[in-house]
Amino acid sequence: MQMNLLLAHLAIFVIAILMDITVGDPPERTEKYYPIVWISRLMYFFDRITKRGNARKEKILGVIYPILILFIFCLPCLMLHHIHNGLLYVVLGALIFKMTFTVKGLERYGRYAMEAVDLEAKREAVGKIVGRDIADLDMEHLDSAAVESVAENIADSVIAPLFYFAFFGVFGAMFYRVINTLDATVGYKTTRYRHFGWFSAKADDVLNYVPERIAAGLILLSGGSSSKQGDLRNRGYANETAPLTIAAMSRVLKVKLEKVGHYVVGERFEGTRSEHIAGAIRTAKRSTFIFALVCIAVMIILYLGEEFI
Repeated sequence: MQMNLLLAHLAIFVIAILMDITVGDPPERTEKYYPIVWISRLMYFFDRITKRGNARKEKILGVIYPILILFIFCLPCLMLHHIHNGLLYVVLGALIFKMTFTVKGLERYGRYAMEAVDLEAKREAVGKIVGRDIADLDMEHLDSAAVESVAENIADSVIAPLFYFAFFGVFGAMFYRVINTLDATVGYKTTRYRHFGWFSAKADDVLNYVPERIAAGLILLSGGSSSKQGDLRNRGYANETAPLTIAAMSRVLKVKLEKVGHYVVGERFEGTRSEHIAGAIRTAKRSTFIFALVCIAVMIILYLGEEFI
């Protein structure tokens, strides 16, 4: 990596984060025009035109369609390297990279849930950030769902994209964003998606393995917890089906988090309230700040390593 390329990548990284802090994501009314939204729209289109009934065919198409969508969204990232204008390269790179992560978005939807005062308003707000059935959830479980969503998205929507950018640039961040979005679209073990979404789900598991553990560690660090990640599993603190980031958030906020019918973590703590959502948002911001500094250090070290070799 040449010095000018390192500086360009650092500029892309810093500008994109500043854009997220100051501008954030597009308003809800214009989100349908946001390029990243078209990842799921394309997959839903392929989903609709795929005939069910042949498991083998569904599995094959479940690989072909994601590869096609990856090609559509990642090709422009590869083409960036052929732009010889340094300023244009940085501007376009920052715009594309910003689309792959969001901290402001976590805060925005988290605050919607936190500020909702009555049950119906809370259900409407939480329904925007979780995929589970919330129709019968009470206030405590709605607040828990919001905290869990923030905790999970620290890994999915922040740490993982930054991680892959640090090592593979804009292409790496976009590659991850496509796979993660496809998993959220069709990566479910339902009758409809068991075969069709298997590749998206497995690919997301692989890509998230390291970032999830980094995110859990950052949550513990940001919250001042001295606990090790191993404690979250080995001492029976968290159900095996609960993501590590949720177990870590429960430990840091000292709150019980429950997805009804799936897992309960931190049973010895109090039930979730709106103020715990605020705590989760603060933890997300601290984790992002720490990891952003780590990523900058990693990019510089990689450059120095290449120069030394």
